[in-house]
Amino acid sequence: MKNIISLFAILLTFFVNAQKLTIQYLKIADYDLGSNSDVEIKSHSTLDKKGNLIVYSDSWDGKNYFKYQLSQEEINKINLLVSKDLESFIKQKQLDKNQYFAGNRRFITFKVNGKIKSLCFIQPFMTDYFKDLLKVLDKKIYSHDASAIIIMPSSDFEDTKKEIIKREQIDNYLPHKAVIRQIK
Repeated sequence: MKNIISLFAILLTFFVNAQKLTIQYLKIADYDLGSNSDVEIKSHSTLDKKGNLIVYSDSWDGKNYFKYQLSQEEINKINLLVSKDLESFIKQKQLDKNQYFAGNRRFITFKVNGKIKSLCFIQPFMTDYFKDLLKVLDKKIYSHDASAIIIMPSSDFEDTKKEIIKREQIDNYLPHKAVIRQIK
């Protein structure tokens, strides 16, 4: 009987302390739009219900997959994404005069309470609060920790590309990447 009670107590402790994600199917991607509005994925990250962040990156160190376990504190911060509608995190919809953008566009999507939330954005257009929430993920996405490399068989992101194209039609105010020409 003592063994059953001990086992029950251990299981109860495990479930009470288990990481709880409010959001489901979180996906965040960095992308570029080609000349024919083709979507080129630069990084693609997903968060599973156990708090594992799986990151695909096509960057300076090649095409790699990484796996990071988020802490409860990090998960709590990510859960704050549902505190407002995603579009309320937008602070502006155009660049300031004489300002240019040379980075990648970003896409975020997740499901909460059965509803899909998504947004295409660039960092300069977003509120500081939103940027602070994303820092949790960005630290992992861009760290390229060699000890976190995993082997994944495929990098087919056609569904994400379709989602981005659909959302780009809504978030059509995003600027095109500025190309700086060198003067000789």
